[in-house]
Amino acid sequence: MLHETVRLTVPGAEEAAELITYAPSNFPELGPDRRRPALIICPGGGYHCLSDREAEPVALRFAGLGYAAFVLRYRVAPRGLWPLPQRQLLAAIDYVRTHAGRYHADPAAVIPMGFSAGGHLAGCAGLMWNKPEVYRPLKKKSAAFRPDGVVMCYPVVTSGPMAHRGSMDNLLGDREEELAEIVSLEKRVRRGAPPFFLWHTADDTCVPMENTLLLAKALEARGVDVEARIYPHGRHGQSLADHTAFAPDEARHISVPCAVWVQHCDAWLQRHFGAGRREEVSAERK
Repeated sequence: MLHETVRLTVPGAEEAAELITYAPSNFPELGPDRRRPALIICPGGGYHCLSDREAEPVALRFAGLGYAAFVLRYRVAPRGLWPLPQRQLLAAIDYVRTHAGRYHADPAAVIPMGFSAGGHLAGCAGLMWNKPEVYRPLKKKSAAFRPDGVVMCYPVVTSGPMAHRGSMDNLLGDREEELAEIVSLEKRVRRGAPPFFLWHTADDTCVPMENTLLLAKALEARGVDVEARIYPHGRHGQSLADHTAFAPDEARHISVPCAVWVQHCDAWLQRHFGAGRREEVSAERK
């Protein structure tokens, strides 16, 4: 496994983001030329902090499933206001794609995976990768930053009545009134967006499941491929929903039934980005 920390400096940010890599090695038994889908994991934390339970444990789980995993430690309030975290994620997408060979990654399968406010960040990449305010300071054409898919886990989506107000306050600062509608993701959906996998729990009292439902409905209305899963129970911040993501004295908060999201997400990723799908696409292009 190639495990290293890469610093990503973007215009406008006082501090660099950190991209921590968990990229499995290739061996003869695994295929010396194997290329894996790349997941850029964006922890949640309300754009105020970053949750450790949604970082390395998730990267290790998905690396074990055969993905090249990366954790993006993006900057948050007060120094990481809109659009700096978004720009940092676009820079991470471009970095992984540009250096795909180093990490045995597939440059045509770079997928941000975000949790809570990190889910909002991942959604911004999938829906606003070509927004000039975000990408132009990076000095590349917008196509360099388009993700190939998006995974959003109990995500912050809307700035409307079902908003997680703290996330919006922290991201927008004193520009909230001016920018609230711009960062409301259900209003940013356009045809041609990459495929989305969304999941939430029905009784999330921190970020209501209506956030996921609003986005799923908007994606479906515009013909964007989306799979949305609502699990019946689980407090906010479940991460992997097992002991690897919770301290021993917090085990009572684990909602085991929603841990199946990992298998559902893996199946979705393989369907869209697995070796079989790549062979189908290659055959279609001939």
